[in-house]
Amino acid sequence: MTENKSNSWKNKLIVLAIFIVLIIITAEVDWAAENPSVGIVMRLFWLISLLSLSIILTLGFMYLAGNKESEREESDKKWLIIAIILFLIANGIPIIFYVILGNSPGFFLYVQLSLFGLIPAFFLQPKKVNYRILILVILYVVVIIPIGILVNFAIDDLWAGAVDNTMYYLSFWGLLMTFFYLLLAIGWKVGGGTKRQSWNFFIAGTLLQYSTLEDFFYFLLNGQPLPETWPWLSNFVINLTALFGHPPTSWDLLIFCLIVSTIAIFILFDFHGYVWTKIKNKI
Repeated sequence: MTENKSNSWKNKLIVLAIFIVLIIITAEVDWAAENPSVGIVMRLFWLISLLSLSIILTLGFMYLAGNKESEREESDKKWLIIAIILFLIANGIPIIFYVILGNSPGFFLYVQLSLFGLIPAFFLQPKKVNYRILILVILYVVVIIPIGILVNFAIDDLWAGAVDNTMYYLSFWGLLMTFFYLLLAIGWKVGGGTKRQSWNFFIAGTLLQYSTLEDFFYFLLNGQPLPETWPWLSNFVINLTALFGHPPTSWDLLIFCLIVSTIAIFILFDFHGYVWTKIKNKI
């Protein structure tokens, strides 16, 4: 598969559809976590489905990218080391804001995600296919599975009547879904995708996941009317109550969702790369 084919609109539409399906499943996991009446069977069904899709889709991304040898540059190893260092530094952002300052990181969380995206962008591709698969499976086992178990324990606490749901939000949204998209992007890079494509996929996926689209699915897919106002979203990544000057209404939230989703799609389809190329050619 050539680079042009791996960069095709068809592939990007497939990736977009996958992201939407993932958001739907996370909405069902979220509903099961906060509504014990669904029962343990449905709770485990949705959570296990989500965890299983992580490795299935990661390997799928590797083959969707063509599973060909990627171009190698002398500086790749150096930039991977730099990316890992920046990744470790970026992990301090939520700690500083949530633990020390007691505030949402807001815009700085997007800075964190941008730095996270450097990991898949500069991830080194093994030449042998078996090694590629082995690395992805190891990452799945040592990262996704333990976090998934942590999420399940956090849901246990919610079902037991825990008032503070910080651990649930941290484990599910802060860790599991962030690393979920990170692993997908690594799968794309290992399959021969370019640095920019891998970064684009990670950023686009996380933006869509945190665009509040999941919040709409949370209610609509479970036959619930949308609330008139969403005051609890003052604890969202961005304080939406402060952003709108009042507890956001469903219309406010829809506008926010459309803006963030449009940015995500813009990045997914690499329109920014197209614009930059046009500008560069004119300089």
